[in-house]
Amino acid sequence: MEETTHLETIDGAAFEKMFSQYLPIVYSMQSRYLIRDFDYDDWLQEGRIALNDALQSYRLGRGTTFGLYYKMIFENRIRSLLRRQQAQKRFAQQQAVSIEKVGLEAFSEQFHYHECMEENIYISEMLLAGEVTLSSLENCSLYYYLKGEDPAMIAQRLDESEKAIHNALNRAKNKLKKKLTTIKI
Repeated sequence: MEETTHLETIDGAAFEKMFSQYLPIVYSMQSRYLIRDFDYDDWLQEGRIALNDALQSYRLGRGTTFGLYYKMIFENRIRSLLRRQQAQKRFAQQQAVSIEKVGLEAFSEQFHYHECMEENIYISEMLLAGEVTLSSLENCSLYYYLKGEDPAMIAQRLDESEKAIHNALNRAKNKLKKKLTTIKI
């Protein structure tokens, strides 16, 4: 017996009504993830695309509700966008050129100002100056996370549960994000 999709056909008004029902998921993801140059409309657009994908692929009888399925589809979509953003950052490293090989003149033509560098320096200075108050666990977790350790390793190092480390990292990220949104960089 072939399984049917959750909703085979849906008109624009019904789609928007359903999307408004799942808006809290979009807001939740927006508060959890920071995507460079993403504004409110971009989040709504990605939420609608994910809802359309979920409507197309959801199967009844698979042991999950449509809401949880939509959340999974949307979060996977956001994570893919973050991976793509990180890949674009690495692209610059792959195109690195030695000053000695090409000469200073050629290097100066390839130099571009990167706002991201200024932002990273500003965040580092904010943390060093104590402008963002972090708990001891948040501070240690963030320190080891920025050094490249995964939450499981940090949990083991700090003798905490992995969930506690995830929560500490999320709190630290939210505090930094809140501070950055109050001050224009």
